[in-house]
Amino acid sequence: MQKAKRKMSNEKLKQIRQEKELEYGSFSTNMNYIGKAWSALLGLETDIPGHMVANMYVAAKLIRTNQKFKQDTYDDAANYLYQAELMQKKNDEQ
Repeated sequence: MQKAKRKMSNEKLKQIRQEKELEYGSFSTNMNYIGKAWSALLGLETDIPGHMVANMYVAAKLIRTNQKFKQDTYDDAANYLYQAELMQKKNDEQ
């Protein structure tokens, strides 16, 4: 039962990622652009890596869980964390 439930959850999260990419474009490209913009605004000498931007969004989503329960908040946090993991792995492999 748990395995089936986890598979459904993974499929749901995958569908959300696909819909968001169609709507907003490449996740990793956007996170890298946001990192560059935040770095410039903060006067940093190096850009905040895209995976760290995604991790900061995870933190923001976790803060929202202090309010009432909303499944969308957990789905978003899971997707941001998943994408951050992929981006960091890819960067470390290069």
